[in-house]
Amino acid sequence: MLARLSLGTIALCLGAGAAIADPLADCSRGANAAVRLRACTAVIDGTAYGAEEKALAYRNRGNARADAGASMQAVSDFSQAIRLRPDDASGYAGRARARLALRDFDGAIADYGEALRLVPSSPAHYTARGHAYYVKGDTKAAIADFDAALRLNPISPSTLNRRGLAYRRAGDLERAIDDYTAALALNPIYALAYNNRGYAREAQGRKDAAIADFQAAVLLDPSLIGAKEGLKRLGAPAVWFTESERRVAAGKALVEKNCAACHAVGAKGASPNAKAPEFRNLAARHPSLALREPLSRGIAAPHDEMPKFALSGPEIDTIVAYINSLGVGADWTTTVKRTAEAAKRPKPIADGEDLGDAGKGLAYARKVCATCHNVLRNELPSPHRQAPPFKRIADTPGMSVTALTVWSRTTHPTMPNLVIDPNDMDDLIAYILSLRERK
Repeated sequence: MLARLSLGTIALCLGAGAAIADPLADCSRGANAAVRLRACTAVIDGTAYGAEEKALAYRNRGNARADAGASMQAVSDFSQAIRLRPDDASGYAGRARARLALRDFDGAIADYGEALRLVPSSPAHYTARGHAYYVKGDTKAAIADFDAALRLNPISPSTLNRRGLAYRRAGDLERAIDDYTAALALNPIYALAYNNRGYAREAQGRKDAAIADFQAAVLLDPSLIGAKEGLKRLGAPAVWFTESERRVAAGKALVEKNCAACHAVGAKGASPNAKAPEFRNLAARHPSLALREPLSRGIAAPHDEMPKFALSGPEIDTIVAYINSLGVGADWTTTVKRTAEAAKRPKPIADGEDLGDAGKGLAYARKVCATCHNVLRNELPSPHRQAPPFKRIADTPGMSVTALTVWSRTTHPTMPNLVIDPNDMDDLIAYILSLRERK
């Protein structure tokens, strides 16, 4: 009996220990954001956890709340985390992100400064502070921080794109274009960099080049309403922006059904729930950057007072397109005449169509592309340092027939202006896709 009691007592103790461990585990890596929120709150409110564990829970709950758009509550959570762990840079960085969403630029800059004091070798903190300076309007400080980030990590497409935005605001269009182009060399399917380079080229009066960039942007991401409007403004054929318009209409229907009870979802009016931001102002929280990542997190994350509903990835894309459409007209140059060259642009190859001959594609690549690119399967660098190896292009996340079509038809900054025969292009794309790492 005593033995059975002892074993039972041990079992109860082990069970209690497992119960205590579960909230900690779920708070850090719960199956979904709702689970993480509940688990972090359990750790924060529990008496069995120490300062280190509670600081972690405050940080994780702060991130979940920031993702959901509850920025003031996120600031409060991060402040508690900092109180418990003043030597942890992630608490300052998290609070900076939430303060930036609240347009507390000076507070965000100060917090990123503290994060950098603790971790001075972090390119991410320099990039984030640079963006805060950029949003505040201090272009010189923004460029200095982006420079510092790129010294630490020179192969960041996102940082290059952001520095390009700062150069463009400063009036240095050539440097802006150089940065967008460098970002695209690192990530050939970076839709936002095509979009931003299109604006800069349009400002230079290079209409055909601007149209090519806007076309590449909407082909890769039809939710980029600015690129769609750029094509309209420049007189491109309607086929390039009809998909964007379809997404805007679908997104409008979704937000009117799911979000209008709390948010103002139209071009005017106040939100029924004072804590719910107006949709027309969401783009201002992420100026000159794509809404998809922060908005997708916000839709997926459980709002503290929001009804629970599930949306698929494509549905979120339509909402992004609709919200982007609410800000159309804020930062564009005047309309110019249609360019005949854009109307001649061939229809892109659709994913799923039969491709060409990979063997012929290799032969074409050796003949035409190998002067600049490493066209083989190995990991050696390219002869031209700015030309990505074909293997890296193939392994880029999201690479597809459509993306490769965009990349191969977009003028490379250091490449001869080649007109690739459609059959050769099919063969070349078939060869590049054959280089992909098989999972």
